[in-house]
Amino acid sequence: MAKRKVFDSARKFDGVILSVRVDRVELENGVVASREIVEHKPAVCILPVDRDGTVYLVRQYRHAFGEYVTEAPAGLIEEGETPEQAALRELREETGAVGRLTPLGEFYPTPGYCEELVYLFLAEVESFGETDPDEDEFLCTVKMTFDEFYKQARDGSLRDGKTVALALRAAKE
Repeated sequence: MAKRKVFDSARKFDGVILSVRVDRVELENGVVASREIVEHKPAVCILPVDRDGTVYLVRQYRHAFGEYVTEAPAGLIEEGETPEQAALRELREETGAVGRLTPLGEFYPTPGYCEELVYLFLAEVESFGETDPDEDEFLCTVKMTFDEFYKQARDGSLRDGKTVALALRAAKE
């Protein structure tokens, strides 16, 4: 399949972590349609697991849903960082953990309207130090076995998409 022809593009909003534009594109049948696109910086999501098989997640308030959400540590890739560097930084900032990373691939969380790309990692935790969350992050750590983590991802208790994707990618077949 060929990439769609874009006739014009208009930026509607510029924010700190995302922007919104409207593209007019030609569809497969030749019809021209508008597509609203969220431009979002790439991100990382990390599943920290220690030698005993304990998984470390974080719980934080998410304003969009008005509730506390349990999720894997995650964050944006900063300018000049590789996904691996961002993952190690976010891991330390949010959990205090230091460890070895194993890439688990990447995925598009919402490809219907957003350009965001999330890189997934498994982190074999070697040690813990102090956390260093961003000034607007208020996190608490949630610990559970990998089996419980996987169960909660499957039964819907964990509702964060990137965390559920991590469960699938990290599952031992």
